[in-house]
Amino acid sequence: MELTDSHTIDQRAQSCETIGWQPMTVMPPGSDLLPNAKTRGYAHAPARDEDGRSWLVLVLALQGIEQHFLILNIEPQHRNQLNEIVLRGLLCSDFNPAPIQNALQVNSPHLGKMLALAAEVSQQERFESACLSLVNGLVVAWELKHASLAWLDGRQIKMAAISHLDRFESDSYQTQLIEKAMAPALIEGNEVWWPDTEARLIDSTAMLDVAELLGSEEMVAVPILNTQGRPCGALLLGYATSVNRRSDLEPLYISLELLRPRLQDLWAGSLSLPRRIRRATHNASQRLFGPEQPLLKLSGLGAFFLLAYMVFGTWNYRVDATANITTDETQILSAQFDGRIDRVSGTAGDWVADRQVLATMDTKDLQQQRKELEADVQKAETEINKSRAERRMADTDIAQARLNQALARRSRIDNNISEATIQAPFSGVIVEGESKELLGAPVKKGDKLFRIAKIEGFYVSLLVSEREMRHITPQAKGEFVLISNPDAVIAIRITSLIPIAKVNGQEGNQFLIKAELLEPPAQWWRPGMTGLARIEVGERNVAWILTHRLVDGLRLKLWW
Repeated sequence: MELTDSHTIDQRAQSCETIGWQPMTVMPPGSDLLPNAKTRGYAHAPARDEDGRSWLVLVLALQGIEQHFLILNIEPQHRNQLNEIVLRGLLCSDFNPAPIQNALQVNSPHLGKMLALAAEVSQQERFESACLSLVNGLVVAWELKHASLAWLDGRQIKMAAISHLDRFESDSYQTQLIEKAMAPALIEGNEVWWPDTEARLIDSTAMLDVAELLGSEEMVAVPILNTQGRPCGALLLGYATSVNRRSDLEPLYISLELLRPRLQDLWAGSLSLPRRIRRATHNASQRLFGPEQPLLKLSGLGAFFLLAYMVFGTWNYRVDATANITTDETQILSAQFDGRIDRVSGTAGDWVADRQVLATMDTKDLQQQRKELEADVQKAETEINKSRAERRMADTDIAQARLNQALARRSRIDNNISEATIQAPFSGVIVEGESKELLGAPVKKGDKLFRIAKIEGFYVSLLVSEREMRHITPQAKGEFVLISNPDAVIAIRITSLIPIAKVNGQEGNQFLIKAELLEPPAQWWRPGMTGLARIEVGERNVAWILTHRLVDGLRLKLWW
């Protein structure tokens, strides 16, 4: 039914033989079945016809075809099957709506019969019974003299059913003759009539022989096309009288379009197991190597080669590590006495020369203490001279001890004053010590002020995660890049492994590895510069490289 406005529906086809049957005559008055079906997909309500019979009216909206509905009158005794009927009706949206649309445009008395025949054939469970039901149904519905159906098995035409015959010999003369009569339709992919009114160059000898054998005045071979438009089977129809019936084939094409998937499934299921396997393999190879969906196939082929490469290919596996430039030629400069930093002339990163003054400590208190000790020395010398003149030997010895004590204290003060000036012990770079933090700061004896490093004896200190430590071997080579210049790749070689782990924050346990530089250091390198290193482990499987960390994690979680 087609909804033309809010009050009128146009009947396009029906599947019953009731003369004058109109859907609105049995639909409940004042009901909103059509709008409800348009909104929900289906709607139903009880109704009663003019003869007083009770019905259940079910309206289904045809998916993909706007403003079209399928109206079913269900007898009361079948109400318990309503859910199943609704479900089957809604599943019709899974089919191509083109045949349904075509059916709605056909005005033929055979349309209802063909739709009913298609429904009957679809209920069959075996290919042979379905084909026999189809040809016998065509003979009855169209009053034919003969109807037969053949199916393509590869490139061979095999008879599937002949009307009025439950069994037939596939190698009999009649069967082979009918198969030859269907061949032109299968070759051309179009219907072939005999007599040929269009005068096409087609060998119709076989159709002529079949017509004479069966006593038919007119015959037509109709191909059954698959979704790719290629023939998969054919029907041969023989008419008792010579009448132009070409317009009657449109309902047949519609029913064949609906039946073809079911017939294909039944035919595939009727094959022996080896043939089903061969057919499935052939279809898979056709889909795989055929011209359809090239992008999808190229993607699948690329995925296959990628998977094969991951399984059989290898990469040079390298372990990542954090690294920094280190040197053992360093010296710490510390405060030699308690005091305060008076002046600072060096800071971290400065290049310094040998004996260059880096800082000076305040010596005002030391100078004052020295003056006090000078007075004590003079007093002690005076006492010694006086006691010696009066021949008091005991007092002389006591005064001498006091003099020695004052002299020792003065010597210590003089030594501190001389060490108040902090100088670089050699040419190098200040790697620790900030002038802004040291200037004016109070310090105690032994406090670290500067660290000086020589620009020589460089090596690289690496920190490797304990997960990757088992892959590292002595003398393994690698590469190192500095954060300050990642373009320059520096070659290194492992010299020693420190077998004690250290905790490095969120990185967890890490092991210290020392590596030597395989090229001379640049002038701009400084101790403490950091970067990233990669240590070569060797050739490993690609899949292992990509998944070994995940596999190790799963092993730890699933270990018991």
